Amino acid sequence: MTESQTKRLQPGEDGVHVTFCRLCEAHCGLAAKVEDGRITDVQPDKENPHSLGHVCLKGITFHNVTYDPDRILTPLKRVGGPGEFAPVGWDEALDDIAARLGQVIDTHGPDAVASYKGNPIAFGIDVSFSLKAFLGTLGITKYYGAGSQDTNARLTACYLAFGSAVTYDIPDLPHTDMLLMFGANPLVSNGSMVWSPRVRHDLDAIAERGRVVVVDPRRTETARRYQHVAVRANGDVWLLLGLLRVLIDEELYDADYVAAHTDSFADLASTVAQYDLVDCAGRAGVDAGTIAELARSFAATPRAVAYGRLGVCRGPHATLENFLLIALNLLGGKLGRPGGAIFSRTILGGSQKVLTGGYGDTRSRVGDFPSVAQFLASAMLPADILEPGEGQVRAMILTGGNMVMSAPGGQALVDALGQLDLIVALDLYQTESNRYADYILPVPTFFERDDYPMAGLGSMIRPFVQVTDAVIPPVGEARSEWEIFNGLLARMGKPTHGRPMDDLDKAFRLGPAGDDMGAREGWSFDKLRDVPHGVMVDLPDPYDPWPRIADGRAKLWHAMIADEFARLTPAPTDTLRLITHRDIRSLNSWLHNVPRLVRSQHPELLMHPEDAARLDLHDGEAVDLSTGAAMVTVCIAVTDDMRPGTVSYPHGWGHHGGWQHANAQGGSNINWLLPVGPEAVEAISGTTIMDGLEVSVRKIAAAA
Repeated sequence: MTESQTKRLQPGEDGVHVTFCRLCEAHCGLAAKVEDGRITDVQPDKENPHSLGHVCLKGITFHNVTYDPDRILTPLKRVGGPGEFAPVGWDEALDDIAARLGQVIDTHGPDAVASYKGNPIAFGIDVSFSLKAFLGTLGITKYYGAGSQDTNARLTACYLAFGSAVTYDIPDLPHTDMLLMFGANPLVSNGSMVWSPRVRHDLDAIAERGRVVVVDPRRTETARRYQHVAVRANGDVWLLLGLLRVLIDEELYDADYVAAHTDSFADLASTVAQYDLVDCAGRAGVDAGTIAELARSFAATPRAVAYGRLGVCRGPHATLENFLLIALNLLGGKLGRPGGAIFSRTILGGSQKVLTGGYGDTRSRVGDFPSVAQFLASAMLPADILEPGEGQVRAMILTGGNMVMSAPGGQALVDALGQLDLIVALDLYQTESNRYADYILPVPTFFERDDYPMAGLGSMIRPFVQVTDAVIPPVGEARSEWEIFNGLLARMGKPTHGRPMDDLDKAFRLGPAGDDMGAREGWSFDKLRDVPHGVMVDLPDPYDPWPRIADGRAKLWHAMIADEFARLTPAPTDTLRLITHRDIRSLNSWLHNVPRLVRSQHPELLMHPEDAARLDLHDGEAVDLSTGAAMVTVCIAVTDDMRPGTVSYPHGWGHHGGWQHANAQGGSNINWLLPVGPEAVEAISGTTIMDGLEVSVRKIAAAA
């Protein structure tokens, strides 16, 4: 280690700055070299005790985003049609925004304003704290974001089982001997809703002492390395029912545990009994013997856990699938036991208490769908803007969100954005969404921020804390969200708010690892800044989840789950269904402007050879891919990684924003295939149905 790595450096000071990545929940440690005030190289931080030198290519190339020629570095004001902007001074921009936003609220009320929070700044604390404070001060309650394309079903299932949509179980990876994964690909995602930067090492260790089973229609990067069960698209619910049927019929469930810690077992058991194992196997596309063996192995392995992610979070029965997955862990007696399912150990003051609710605190104006962890169903955003009536959205605040590329809506969403009285976007780039904005305000990249890995707290399996200073000062005229929102509040005559890092420091100091504001031995953010690589901390073990569950007992049944069973009907098994996938070098829609990351990526529709032969299609051929809503043109790649009857295409491609390299990469925006309106949403959670869609693939018709 050089001398510059051992001392605290000021932002922009030459030397090696220790920091961490904020592109995903892994929060891998980074070492950024600064020369003449500019980042010239980024390497993994081998002395980070949590990530131990692990990092993916995205993290060590992110300074290319910081210095991207297409990055917005001065406030922009729209002076013509979509995408036509001119530079403007900060004061002029904030004065006009404050006046126009105030006019919308005074005339139509705060429900006429909505926000959309996106991924690029979601893993830092600034926007999470300051956006909520800003909207709350103005009485704005309409939060839209990526949740309904990601976590809503998972969190809704937790609300039904545990009484809270913000308390979710995670796999105890360091101690488990059997990991049964549904729709998760952690070798690409780096782990989602579980904070484990060296997740491959965790999985390899589990496989060495036991087994890792990956349930997925595609032989993913993770499935190739471990045992793969190729379920049919939308078949997970049937596979889970089959597993539960075996556990109950063969009395393999932990009856004492179920009696001591759960309610409504009889309701679940009587419902599961209505589903025959052989029929479930046929619907799942998995041999009944395989299902029975998995159930018996799961029951016989004391340290086993079932875990699911995105693949079971965006289908037509996503909440039911996630609820049944929780039930599988509960019947196996796995929640709160070593190697099973645990709740993240709490590290902030006050977070040890039962956190109830988080579901249905608000409801969508159109469709009456519930909010989940504050966020409304994104599929309803176009209607919320276009349909007249009280609460019609007339202004939007976008914080890093590019919903034209990442949310449902297609042309309806584009039309809706064009109807708004005011759009203000805080972003790094001119995107396909904010090209309709009245103002785009430049914000820092993570190298230009001080921060704490807040996003990992709910999924922390190894207690770790780290505080980083900014590596460099903000580039150009970029300002933090906290500064921007406070500037608007001051101009509107409203109270302003303190720095998010200061607020979080206080909550941390009052938690179990903190110094109680100096009253005991422990950590504060100032002390952590002097240990730049971060520290592992001792916290109480996570094997007593019951105090954090409403009334201390998990629920195996709920009236809303009964409704989900009532609409569970077998889908045709002879259709072609679409799922999505991603590349480890890609991140949703916003890293395609970095040449090093995209130079070997090719968005293609993956198709099994049997399907290609049946449709007379060939590898590399351009085809029309359609649903009842729309059609796009894609190129196919024939591969036996896909299960017959299922095709897969990556999301986030087909750019036409202000990022020149991304625009040149081609591909299609798969989300334009999604239907719009209440029928496109899982009613119980507001989840956008994005996976398992019935599609048609045809040769491109020859020109007449």
